[in-house]
Amino acid sequence: MVRVNVALIMSVVSLILGFLLFKRWDSVRAQLARLAPVMRHGPEAGYEGLMNGIVRFSEWQTRLLQNGYMRNYILVMLVVLIALIGNSILLRHSPQLALSLDVRFHEVIVVGTMAMGALFATISRSRLGAVVSVGIMGFSIALIFILFSAPDLGITQLLVETMTVILLVLVLFRLPRFSNLSTNLERIRDGAVAATMGVLIFLLIITAWSIDQFESISTYMVENSAPLAHGRNIVNVILVDYRALDTLGEMFVLALAAIGVIAMLKLRHGETAAKATDSDKASVKEPYDG
Repeated sequence: MVRVNVALIMSVVSLILGFLLFKRWDSVRAQLARLAPVMRHGPEAGYEGLMNGIVRFSEWQTRLLQNGYMRNYILVMLVVLIALIGNSILLRHSPQLALSLDVRFHEVIVVGTMAMGALFATISRSRLGAVVSVGIMGFSIALIFILFSAPDLGITQLLVETMTVILLVLVLFRLPRFSNLSTNLERIRDGAVAATMGVLIFLLIITAWSIDQFESISTYMVENSAPLAHGRNIVNVILVDYRALDTLGEMFVLALAAIGVIAMLKLRHGETAAKATDSDKASVKEPYDG
């Protein structure tokens, strides 16, 4: 038994209207043709304009953000990072800067050396000089770790920085010459973004230093290093027992860096040997056939 409901009635009405429209389509089309000038500014024209606008906007932002330059990608990421984290720090935490003059002379020398290395690396026209400057900055950071009672971090930083400098020196031979791709305005923009990023990291450190969400665990380590780990050297106990996975990760990083350096050295040596062999073959003269 067929039940008559609203859905059935609407379906029958739709079929009837469609049949009538099909039978009188020529006259209906003639009447619609009169509305063509009006439809140029109607909903359909608005829809077409909206879609064309979306396409033009996509092309514009693609040219601006996805132009193939890595420096622009990094610039966009840094600006977004500054906006998001800076807004959170300034509005939610409001870090308070408490100046302290408890700074020793050798600490000022180390920080000044690190700052000069970073500055020279940005303005140097020599790749080797820039690599040396970056190495000086990394070694200064390792010295800061050692001065503030973190010898494990200092040793790791020294090893990683040494391997990084070696890798950069090996890569230098494969890089093209310097080319000027930035205008003075772009350099000023990049410098402003870099300085703002430095200020943001400084505020982030100050904020993290002023927030104390958890109780200190140093007392627990001091009291239990000998009973639980059977070691009186608390630093060794922390590295081997309490923070064993982190130390294992550092060892993996050092091992991978060492393997990379060895591989690049062998590759360089193999290329040098191949060139020498080719030059020796070219220098051998064929016998004269008289």
